[in-house]
Amino acid sequence: MTALLPPTPVVELGVHAVRSDGRLIEIRRPRPEDRIGLLELDARSSDRSIYLRFFSANRRVADGYVETVLRSPGPGHDAVVALTGQEIVGVASYERTSADEAEVALLVDDPHQHLGIGTLLLEHLCALARAAGLRRFTAETLAENFRMLGVFDRFGFAVHRETDYETVHVTCSLLPDDAAIDAIGERERSADVASLAAVLAPRSVVVVGAGRRARTVGYELLHNILAGGFAGDVYAVNRHGGLTQGLTAHRSVRDLPQPVDLAIVAVPAGDVLGVVRDCGQRGVRAVVLVSAGFGELGAAGRAMQAAILAEARRFGMRLVGPNCLGLVNTDPAVRLDATFAPLPGLAGPLGLISQSGALGIAVLQAAARCGIGVSQFVSVGNKADVSGNDLLLYWEQDPRTQVLAMYLESFGNPRRFARIARRVSRHKPILVLKAGRSAAGQRAGLSHTAAAASSDAVVDALFDQAGVVRMNTIEEILDATRVLSSQPLPAGSRVAVIGNSGGPGILAADAAVAGGLDVPALSPAAVRAVALAAPDAASWTNPIDLGAAAQPQAVRDSLRVLLDCGEVDAVLAVFVETLVADADELLAAIDDAATETAIPVVVTMLARQSESCRDSQAPCSPPVFGFPEQAARALAVARRYAVLRDRPIGAPVIPDGMDRDGVAARIADLVPDGDSSEEGRWLSGVEGADLLRGYGVPVSGQRCVTSSSAAVAAAAELGYPVAVKIARGDVVHKSDRGGVVLGLTDAEAVSRAYRAVVDACGDGDPAVLLQPMTPAGTELIVGAVEDDQFGPIIMLGAGGVLSDLLDDRTFRLLPLTDVDAADMIDRLRMAPLFDGFRGLPPVSRDVVRDLLHRVAAFVEDHPQVAELDLNPVVCVGANLVAVDVKVRLRPATPRADPLLRQLRPLVPAPTGR
Repeated sequence: MTALLPPTPVVELGVHAVRSDGRLIEIRRPRPEDRIGLLELDARSSDRSIYLRFFSANRRVADGYVETVLRSPGPGHDAVVALTGQEIVGVASYERTSADEAEVALLVDDPHQHLGIGTLLLEHLCALARAAGLRRFTAETLAENFRMLGVFDRFGFAVHRETDYETVHVTCSLLPDDAAIDAIGERERSADVASLAAVLAPRSVVVVGAGRRARTVGYELLHNILAGGFAGDVYAVNRHGGLTQGLTAHRSVRDLPQPVDLAIVAVPAGDVLGVVRDCGQRGVRAVVLVSAGFGELGAAGRAMQAAILAEARRFGMRLVGPNCLGLVNTDPAVRLDATFAPLPGLAGPLGLISQSGALGIAVLQAAARCGIGVSQFVSVGNKADVSGNDLLLYWEQDPRTQVLAMYLESFGNPRRFARIARRVSRHKPILVLKAGRSAAGQRAGLSHTAAAASSDAVVDALFDQAGVVRMNTIEEILDATRVLSSQPLPAGSRVAVIGNSGGPGILAADAAVAGGLDVPALSPAAVRAVALAAPDAASWTNPIDLGAAAQPQAVRDSLRVLLDCGEVDAVLAVFVETLVADADELLAAIDDAATETAIPVVVTMLARQSESCRDSQAPCSPPVFGFPEQAARALAVARRYAVLRDRPIGAPVIPDGMDRDGVAARIADLVPDGDSSEEGRWLSGVEGADLLRGYGVPVSGQRCVTSSSAAVAAAAELGYPVAVKIARGDVVHKSDRGGVVLGLTDAEAVSRAYRAVVDACGDGDPAVLLQPMTPAGTELIVGAVEDDQFGPIIMLGAGGVLSDLLDDRTFRLLPLTDVDAADMIDRLRMAPLFDGFRGLPPVSRDVVRDLLHRVAAFVEDHPQVAELDLNPVVCVGANLVAVDVKVRLRPATPRADPLLRQLRPLVPAPTGR
């Protein structure tokens, strides 16, 4: 289904992107000083390329195109160029031919073809074209120009061809459908894997700042690389030269005998810029910057960090850090421990990303103690360049990485994270420990929605949409990893608990239910089968108590009954070590029964160290925990991931009957682009209602008046009974200020209410709002807020006076799919009211979903909408009406296109707040 993207602010250009070979390229709009570079591009191009591009070998035509490209961007024209260093190696432009169509042209330097540059140029040009309201590109191409036709075919967007003799007329949609999104995602993944190969699987490494004294960062980095048996070449750089740990230390990176893939830099902050420049000039492909003293220290540090990143980008190098611990790759073909910490070298299925180096050390050491090894570990530090998004792409198809764990303190590009994580989590679980759950993360706002949309609530919504499992502790991550990496996913929530003691079994059952699992009663047939397998058991019902004297054979046979009965989706085996039965023999019996089953088995051997049933290195042996609560929580995480993985993604919904252009024009009049007020202004209820009606949102009738006589006349026009309210849009709790009078049935009552509401305002404003009384029904709140980091967010919850009291709300980031909208309703605690709870009139889910999609389209289309509240929305059966409308507009701020492949900007874009 086509995801109709509304016009958005022009994307920021002057960015870097990753070519298909993993190298970097800069993409930006052309500048007047680029004339010579563009003419040189024409001059370097072969006669064949010129002929295929311009249908003529006459280079004067090509040179004339340069002047077209250099025209200032406007409603009918735009262009982008690609640069390696200072050299222009590609150019793409469009010329508008109708209201929603433009002709596109593309030229890439001959030596730089087949590197994905043409596709990157088209992607960025598409973003500009969509921002200008275009919906299609067209191109006239010679039939023999197989390269250009191939670019369009691989582009992923819907393409239509018409052949006329030697010419092919190509029409390409600019609206991304599923195929286009998949094609962009695969190009992004492939390029990122190539880009990070020098970081995660280098063939040669140099430590810059390799000290001679133990317990210094540079010394320990080099020591760990050598002691870990790195499979490639190792070099050392120390400004004083000499020997360090048996290696000759070069005085500068410039003195290295050959270029290296990866530089690990551990020098004082003031020396870093020069070292990075030396690395670039010597052909180093990537840098891990462990040095601190940059963005974490404030504005001056951020400026230094930006300068270092700019230097790395200038030479096409990827950068990890700064202020990081380093990285580890346990692959036998690599064997790289480029950290300065005493880390265990245990290889295993866990890929770990951590912003905090100290926390990364703790996780790896704790993981080793319970037998979990890592495939790779990356401490990303300040995330100046390489981020969690890059590593998710790298690990997506890495066979050694089965479980992805992340410790995050911040997001760089949340919408890109959501897109990447949603795809990756379809194949591999992503477990995230995100700092910042406290009330200190609550943001201030004048609408219910802005006040409710704390950063943590939005993070939960992001993770839920992306299929990510949010964890509370390091211990939970490690416990879940042991289950997810060794056991099949539970197909449902039914759990059987079996053990040799009643108390621990009850604790396990309670913990399973607390985690969202079920401990159902077994059928009589299943109970009989268990009784035959263990006739001496104390209890054959779930939870099953085999008794303290249970022997391995009875345990094995009983467990097989449970695994074969078809009534459970997982088994929690909870045992206590006794002198009557050998614990190792019991574990071996459990392991035998669990072999080749599609049902997960998780074991507790009370107070025993974490291990596996038979061998801590056996990948499929059931994990053993020391306490039942641990085991039950870990199993619950596995079930939660299974539900998220299997949930349909859904498709965007485009409601009909929306006057997008008309509403855009009215918003432009209300908040001109040149408005100097960052906060913008709150609209009156009448203004806000007028905008929402343009998107088909049912809004209660209303009149704004400034005198008691006008109020009486408006009441007669609207029809009694009426309500009189404060008209100002920036007042949240009107009733708390005495600014709402309801159920007025005659002119005298309206006149008195008018004076009372004006007095309640207390600011001399004579404006009040009159509305007809709405019949009683189920009250909801629907709201939206433009978040600085996350973009537009939509909220649904219990409305009216119960909005703050019940705190029953759900959030979703945009774009909003049909599955998202349905899930928002189902997640509410008040959801039973939609079905006619205890005789109350039911509420149509269809009309509520339609309202959500209309509000989502409104805020997605118009980035000027900073806050929006519809509260209450009164629902009766298949009818609903928004009674109060609050809208705050402000000048539009640019939104990053989540489909646009680009590395993070050198300088963060202003938030506009």
